[in-house]
Amino acid sequence: MKSATRFRLAELLAVVILVIAALAWAERMAWRQISTLRKEMRVREIDRFRSADELRAAIFQWQNSPADARGTNANHVRTLIQTKLRETHSASEQELIRGIASSFDDFTANVSSENAALRQRLFGLLETLSQSNRAAAEDFMREANAALTRLQRFLFVSLLGLLICGAAIVTLIYRRTIAPLRTNLSESRAIIERQEKLASLGVLATGIAHEIRNPLTAIKVRLFTLKAAHPDGSSEREDLEVIRDEIDRLERIVREFLQFARPAEPELKAMPAEKLLRSVQELLQTPLADKSVELKLELETNEWIAVDPDKMKQVLINFIQNGAESMESGGVVTLRSRLEEQVLKGKPARVVVIDISDRGKGIPPEVQKRLFDPFFTTKEKGTGLGLPIAARIVEKHGGVIQYHTQPNRGTTFSIVLPAAAPNEIELQSVVDRG
Repeated sequence: MKSATRFRLAELLAVVILVIAALAWAERMAWRQISTLRKEMRVREIDRFRSADELRAAIFQWQNSPADARGTNANHVRTLIQTKLRETHSASEQELIRGIASSFDDFTANVSSENAALRQRLFGLLETLSQSNRAAAEDFMREANAALTRLQRFLFVSLLGLLICGAAIVTLIYRRTIAPLRTNLSESRAIIERQEKLASLGVLATGIAHEIRNPLTAIKVRLFTLKAAHPDGSSEREDLEVIRDEIDRLERIVREFLQFARPAEPELKAMPAEKLLRSVQELLQTPLADKSVELKLELETNEWIAVDPDKMKQVLINFIQNGAESMESGGVVTLRSRLEEQVLKGKPARVVVIDISDRGKGIPPEVQKRLFDPFFTTKEKGTGLGLPIAARIVEKHGGVIQYHTQPNRGTTFSIVLPAAAPNEIELQSVVDRG
């Protein structure tokens, strides 16, 4: 799997894990706050705010009960006082309840002449406890409202964060997955349209080539006859030489046009990349040296590749000559081989990359858009078929052409070819030994 694809999957997985962790944290915090409120709002907890009312009601019941039931009711009041004392967490309220317990004992023990003062003291303490209960209840409600407000804000922020994370995931999936697929789809459509045009062009080329070649052959025969009738150095002979050069140019255009439109299938042969590059260097080193251009080899791999040597040499020669011509005052053209992992035809593969680098003026942006268009050329006598033919040959080899250019710093064309399979290498070794 390509490293970029693995990185995208890891990136997406990290974002999903982060969102899940954030949701789990938000759920835990919300549940904790809800549990706290639920615990505080239990009936038993709320009853502590009604301790004064319950004690007052129990004392009234004792006071209004028959004489034979007063002992039982008094015990009930004392039990209720002890219960409220245990349930109350406020120190001030506990002190008030102890005062009520003491006053109640005095109220029940003393003679009736003193009951009025004791009764007033007892019910005064109950009123003070009632006020304390109301204040505690109001504090509790304020805290509960504040907790509910915090919970509401937390849920709102969590929801907003969830929406943002969802939007981020959708954006990430679109940019990392859908957008590249759309780009690949557009490129595939462009390739299909180009192939359809080339197929139509091939049919047209066959007919045109025959129609042009026959008149050209007849013209060349007549031209040879005319040349014999005029001596060297005459103006007529010079005109005939110009005509011959233009006829040769027309024949070259027709030949290249046929080669582009109806390319022959390559006769593949497994060979080391080094062997191919060294043969090209030996072929071009002297002619390039005459133009003050050095052809430099950098062999980083000697991996085997399956190529048609003649056709691949044609491609390399085309790129090398273009690189040499881009350096008007001479320079260095580097021919480099290296081994990489890339995606070819939608599948990861081991590939041999052959770089042809120059130090020329680079390719202008307006030219890059039409670089591989047939018949587009910036050369005065070019046919505009050199790069399209090279692209077709590399395509027939199962490879692709890539390029990188910078203004006034040079251009690198890269020919990406699949490395030869082991069975191809073994078969070629048997053929070589035979």
